[in-house]
Amino acid sequence: NICSTWGNYHFKTFDGDVFQLMSTCNYILTSSCKNTYNDFNIQIRRQEAGSNPTIKHVSMKLQGSVVELSKGSVVIDGKLVTLPFSQAGLLIEKTPTYIKIKANLGLVAVWNEEDSFLVELDLKYKNQTCGLCGDFNGIQLYDEFYSHGVKISPLDFANFWKMNGPTESCSDYTLESTESCNDMKPLCEQILTGPAFKTCHSLLDIASFTSACIADLCHCGNGTNRHADPLCLCNTVSEFSRQCVHAGGKPDNWRSKMLCWKSCPSKMEYRECGSPCADTCSNPEASHTCDNHCIDGCFCPAGTVLDDLNGKGCVPLSKCSCSYNSKIYGPGETALCYRNVCKNGQWTCKEENCPGTCSVEGGAHVNTFDGKVYSFHGGCSYILAKDCAGTQFVVQGELVQCGLTESETCLKSVTLGFFNRFLSPSFSEPTAGISAFRASSFYVLVQTSVDVLLEVQLQPIMQVYITVTSEYKAKTCGLCGNFNRNQADDFLKLSGVQDATAAGFVNSWKTHAGCQDVKSNFEKPCSLSLDNERYAQHWCSMLGDPQGVFAACHSEISPEPYRENCMYDSCNCEKSEDCMCAAVSSYVHACAAAGAMIVILTNSVVCVGKYASNCNTNMIYSYNITSNSRTCRCISMTDVSCHFSFPPVDGCICAEGTYLDESGKCVPAKDCPCYDKGSVVPSGTCDEGKLNSACAPPMVFFNCSANGPAAKGTECEKSCNTLDMTCVSTGCTSGCMCPSGMVYDSKGSCIKPEACPCVHNGISYQPGETTKVDCNTCTCSDRKWNCTANECDGTCSVYGDGHYITFDQQRFNFNGNCEYILTQSNGTFRVITENVPCGTTGTTCSKTIKIFLGSSELILTDGNYQLLSRGQSETVPFHYSTMGIYLVMEADNGLILIWDRKTSLFIKLSPTYKGRVCGLCGNYDGNANNDFTTRSHAVVVNPVVFANSWKDLPSCPDAQNITNPCTDNPYRQSWAQKQCSIIQSDVFSSCHSTVDPAPFYEACVFDSCACDTGGDCECFCTNVAAYAESCNQAGICIQWRSPNICPVFCDYYNPPGECEWHYKPCGSPCMKTCRNPLGVCSTQIPPLEGCYPKCPPAQPYFNEDTMTCVLKEQCGCYNKEGKHYNNGDNVPTTENCHTCCIYNGNKYPTGHTIYNTTDGHGNCMTAVCGKNGTIEKSSFRCPVPTTTAPTSQPTTTFVFTGVLPVTCNPCEWSPWLDTSFPTLGTPGGDNETYQKIREAGYKICDKPSEIQCRAEKFPNVTTDKIGQVVQCDLVKGLTCKNEDQSGPLALCFNYQVRVMCCDYKKPTPFTTTETTTLTSTITLTTPLTTTTPSTVTCCETTPTTTTTMTTSSTTTVTTTTPTTTTTTISTTSSTTTETTTTPTTTTTTISTTPLTTTETTTTTTTTTTTLTTPLTTTETTTTPTTSTTHSTTTETTTTSTTSTNT
Repeated sequence: NICSTWGNYHFKTFDGDVFQLMSTCNYILTSSCKNTYNDFNIQIRRQEAGSNPTIKHVSMKLQGSVVELSKGSVVIDGKLVTLPFSQAGLLIEKTPTYIKIKANLGLVAVWNEEDSFLVELDLKYKNQTCGLCGDFNGIQLYDEFYSHGVKISPLDFANFWKMNGPTESCSDYTLESTESCNDMKPLCEQILTGPAFKTCHSLLDIASFTSACIADLCHCGNGTNRHADPLCLCNTVSEFSRQCVHAGGKPDNWRSKMLCWKSCPSKMEYRECGSPCADTCSNPEASHTCDNHCIDGCFCPAGTVLDDLNGKGCVPLSKCSCSYNSKIYGPGETALCYRNVCKNGQWTCKEENCPGTCSVEGGAHVNTFDGKVYSFHGGCSYILAKDCAGTQFVVQGELVQCGLTESETCLKSVTLGFFNRFLSPSFSEPTAGISAFRASSFYVLVQTSVDVLLEVQLQPIMQVYITVTSEYKAKTCGLCGNFNRNQADDFLKLSGVQDATAAGFVNSWKTHAGCQDVKSNFEKPCSLSLDNERYAQHWCSMLGDPQGVFAACHSEISPEPYRENCMYDSCNCEKSEDCMCAAVSSYVHACAAAGAMIVILTNSVVCVGKYASNCNTNMIYSYNITSNSRTCRCISMTDVSCHFSFPPVDGCICAEGTYLDESGKCVPAKDCPCYDKGSVVPSGTCDEGKLNSACAPPMVFFNCSANGPAAKGTECEKSCNTLDMTCVSTGCTSGCMCPSGMVYDSKGSCIKPEACPCVHNGISYQPGETTKVDCNTCTCSDRKWNCTANECDGTCSVYGDGHYITFDQQRFNFNGNCEYILTQSNGTFRVITENVPCGTTGTTCSKTIKIFLGSSELILTDGNYQLLSRGQSETVPFHYSTMGIYLVMEADNGLILIWDRKTSLFIKLSPTYKGRVCGLCGNYDGNANNDFTTRSHAVVVNPVVFANSWKDLPSCPDAQNITNPCTDNPYRQSWAQKQCSIIQSDVFSSCHSTVDPAPFYEACVFDSCACDTGGDCECFCTNVAAYAESCNQAGICIQWRSPNICPVFCDYYNPPGECEWHYKPCGSPCMKTCRNPLGVCSTQIPPLEGCYPKCPPAQPYFNEDTMTCVLKEQCGCYNKEGKHYNNGDNVPTTENCHTCCIYNGNKYPTGHTIYNTTDGHGNCMTAVCGKNGTIEKSSFRCPVPTTTAPTSQPTTTFVFTGVLPVTCNPCEWSPWLDTSFPTLGTPGGDNETYQKIREAGYKICDKPSEIQCRAEKFPNVTTDKIGQVVQCDLVKGLTCKNEDQSGPLALCFNYQVRVMCCDYKKPTPFTTTETTTLTSTITLTTPLTTTTPSTVTCCETTPTTTTTMTTSSTTTVTTTTPTTTTTTISTTSSTTTETTTTPTTTTTTISTTPLTTTETTTTTTTTTTTLTTPLTTTETTTTPTTSTTHSTTTETTTTSTTSTNT
């Protein structure tokens, strides 16, 4: 799937054809031609640059984007860009060696900015291309170099694809023939088949590149009479190496100082095959997880990494710096309260005891001690924070409605209590253990002896900041959370379970039983007024301006939640400027606490400067204000602040006879509202600001005046939620309340305390009832939940336009165009997502997922999965199934992936991985606060900085913050809000209290505005489906799809006239499928919506591959990779095929005896497994056994005495040895000297007797006829020098040598005794010793051998021979023939029957010997079975001076 062009006008097609086209014209290199829409079109033009042709210009059309490449510039859609560049599914990056273009459509192009350009296509484009690269049909020549059956030249073929400009003319040249240069073929072959390319030989067509190499040398050297420049080889050999890498090979370094040498800067070294993911200080393990093939280029030496932070080249890891919030820290330097220490380029973090701060801002926004941000609009008094033991402190805040709508709420008062003392911060009377003072005109500070600090902001609106020391860690309760450094469990209630929504959590911390419960509010106030929205957008956007006055704080405190609060409050408040200024001051306060001081110029923000001193309408300025009685609340409520007197102060106050109402206006008493328990009551029970004391049964009126000064009124009324709370009273309040012994049940009734229910997610449960919380069961008991303690799987979610929910439930949005690591665990698994653009605003959608499981690799793309590699394992370590619209992959290691085949992905992990993973899904340690941990182990606040650190390829450009797409596409905003409102509508009302719809609604609007280039409904439907699936996982089934809203048409799968398939919003019970015939499913897989069949009893199994109901016998087969095959299909295998024989249910391999028996009548019957699975049977008369005496068994005894003959094997040839490969240049060549051979680890004798030399490419040609000057020296070995050679390229061939070594041994005396049964056959052989040099005498003595054989009949054989004695004795009915030719006389005496021995003795001087025995003395003893046939053993021995052994 690779096409390339390189060097001297060489081209290689996708199908492997190599040709030359010498032309400077513009050509279509490749294009997708077979479809109505062209995915890509690549054109190329060459030029002559001196003597070397180079590529002048490349233009690429890739799915609408136009990329133009030329030396030193990259232009995209007419604009010059800097690299790396990423946009709209297109990534262009530059390495020191190449420019690489990757398009998500399935194309990769690589240009070295000189002569080489390579295109790699996805296999989906097979037989769909045209151009110089051919049609990619897998067949060479045809359809390229044949036209109507006639072969055409490369120039004629190229003319089809010439694309000159309208006024352009160019020239083509015909290349000279290379036939005269065929003598260069061995040199080219020698280089291309050298040891550096040993991994390439089986991957590439060496002949094609050899032809290109010959052409380069031929045209470069201008004939054979002059030497060619070695540089002529570089382009083709480099291309050979590149294509080897793309084919999966790993070439070694073949370059030398004299051949295509390349130097590197900054102490780097050149490698032919190095990781494209360079190890850097910021990512020192990049090469370990890189799944791209290697490339050639400059790399850091082993033991060093590239310093990408300081630009100092290659440095040891210990010298690496660290980066935190765009600031560089050297080794050993520290940062932050968490005591981050820089070591080896990574942060080693040790948490110190830092205080925690909680805030209530804007009358609606809470930021807990652990950083969880939520909003609510309450009208009651709430416990903001307290120590859970109730012995140290409690901070209570009162929120009231301060506008015309319920969403306009303000913080009215803050009460601090400790050790039974209480203080309202506006009251400054000294109290033991409390120090209160006015730090500025805006703030009152309250310091306590219990390590609690209150900062109360009074202007422009009231806000409070509560700071506690680390001593209270994990010991606080209330709206501010539990201060355990984990915001994920901040909604934990006193009942023991977490609430899913802020409203449900807040209601559990009311201190007044009669207050109305808070309800979730989905209103967007900025959508109600265009003027307010513009005002808010203008001022609030300053908080996030990267070039603005607040930019210095962005790295410490993320401005996004403050900007959102500013927008909301500015549009929601009647006094927009006050609320806007309060929101801005909140961000300044947070920055100051983090150590980032904001200096704001007077004219830069409208809030800066003093507020006007003019009083509001109906108010008067007075110098003598001594009480606070002129408010509507002081008319009907017994509020202690109404009766306090204090020294005169100046300010604005209502005129005599008027009272300040909730809107800040002075009104007559008759227009004042009435209050009950701090809340405004209907006018029907109010008479000129005074509350009617009549109470509706069963309530009774409590009068504080009639119950003494220590009485506690409605402020301490108990409800089911407040039974376990300590009452905080700053004064008795009269009003209606439950009778003594009864508590308020939040429904307007009074009940006994023991009848109080448990509440979870807004649903009440009676004692004994149970509910499911994740994988645990909780039982209601005494108003609290008792839950099982099972460890549940963690879930990470990715959906829509880059919306992420980590394993620890941290939410963030991120848009990037690279591949990012979602989660990984120490080589066990790795999940990577690639974001694909789905709009012009820079937004992306996760569409491609790569999963690495050990050595297995698979990819989820285009709605299906593809197994790329299964490593060395027998079977893949996962199995997958189709469930509704989802593809579910279950791995054997506890990893589950649930993919909707589009943009939603849910990853579930076993609890065994807690704290052992990292990536965009967080570290799964139960603490959401540290989920933004970068690859260098630093915890950051900006999700973009965090996500950029988890790029899979460091060379990919960093993503940047993008603007809200609804701002860029305002015409889409109203449509998006209207469509997405279904999430907040009654359709999902039953889920609202269990799964907070707010973030899903915001994500839906965001995506629906962003998808402006198609896929509008897909973006909308994905987000609604994500919320519906979250409800499914919580056990709430929502049927939300309709024919008009994201329909799913299941009828597509129904056969004609049948109705098996139906849409099920909450999935189906576990089905029996062909892949899962037992119908057993994981309990961790949640209900999944989609189309499900109802298989009839006659066809009970669901075939997920054919989407039909079938019998089990019709399921087909699945190979080890999970691929499906129908019955009768041939299944490819890597194993050798063989056919077995099957007999009586047993399998037998070919050649195996199945049975060997008799019929009882003297006939033997056998059956043997033959070829092709046939059973070959035979029958014959059984042999008659020989009768022997039962009392004795004859034996044969052999006694050998004498002297062993000399081992006549002192001289033998070594194997052919090749320890070096020739190098170009002077000095250069090939050296196979004895010294180098020994240094290479080969053992040869000190003084060889002979040497032979040959060229590797010409093994049958002697060196004197090879045409090169070679020294084949018996004393030193082989030497070939390039400088001694002639021809177009002065290069020695690669030579091999072998030597003959001789070794002599003295004769050794011996005695051998051996006893066997009579049925034994013993062969003694003293083989011939061969001596090659005719001057060497091999044998120095003539040994004497005596053989004694004893049987039941005495038999003695005595043989005397000088050189070789071979004796064969068989006690069966056989004939033994022994022929011995010796220079002496042999005497033999034999007396036995039925053994017959015939011996012939001949004396001669010269003999020739043929031996079929090995060159060592052997004794062989065999015991044959009974046979009905006779055999003859014949041995011939001949001795001569010069011998040849076969």
